Amino acid sequence: MENKGPIFKDKDIEDFLDIHFYHPLGYKFALFFSKLDLTPNMVSFMSMIFGVLGGMLIYHSMDISASIFIIFASVLDSSDGQLARISNRTSVYGRIIDGLVGYIMFASIYLAIFFRNPKISFLILMIIAGVSNAIHSSVYDFYRTAYLSVLRKKYSDFSPLQNGGFLSKIYDFYSSYQRFLCRYHIIFIKNLVENKKEIDDNKIPIYKKKMLSNIQFINLLGDNWKINGVLFLSIINRVDWFFYYIIFIMNVVFAFVIIRQRKIDLEIISEV
Repeated sequence: MENKGPIFKDKDIEDFLDIHFYHPLGYKFALFFSKLDLTPNMVSFMSMIFGVLGGMLIYHSMDISASIFIIFASVLDSSDGQLARISNRTSVYGRIIDGLVGYIMFASIYLAIFFRNPKISFLILMIIAGVSNAIHSSVYDFYRTAYLSVLRKKYSDFSPLQNGGFLSKIYDFYSSYQRFLCRYHIIFIKNLVENKKEIDDNKIPIYKKKMLSNIQFINLLGDNWKINGVLFLSIINRVDWFFYYIIFIMNVVFAFVIIRQRKIDLEIISEV
């Protein structure tokens, strides 16, 4: 298989930093890992290790070094997905593992910040910020996956997992936020899947236009802007403000995105 550049799921929905930094660099690593015959899950595990090491460095007040490790973990996170497509090893389970790795990385960051300030007030802030982080990531993943599924007319990512194992339980918990916050779009998807309907080709541009009108705001809920927060706060030597950044800035962004997207979802149900 010949590859000439970074592999994007769809460039229209990618964040600026993914297009110009994470994906190009991740692609170079994906080619390298492909030659070593590493699997995408191995690369995901490497990403998790660097992310956890970043958290440990935060605990030891080595914030700039921590940011470098966390950014590299995100490069590897981009690399595993591109490696999966290069090697044709994509799967729903791969997506779950990829998402789980992100949760573990941020959990290490949150715990490191808390243990630098082990107070009850900081514990409460950590829990609120951590739950917020999880909800943001779930909504971010859902709408990007839904967009790609509708455009490609492939809905396997929304099919229930067949076994009842650990990953299936993780997936059910992960998608529980989505069932509440994204319910109107889920109704739209379920209607297509259960009734074996396909969107008319002349309505695809309507769906695409409506979704793209909000997608860059949705991208703000992804890992990039949390990592940007860690980096900026590390530079000014106030990484202890990270919980406030998530709670008071990212949650305002989240509320804006959800309100705006709910209106779009209702329009999609009625027009597409």
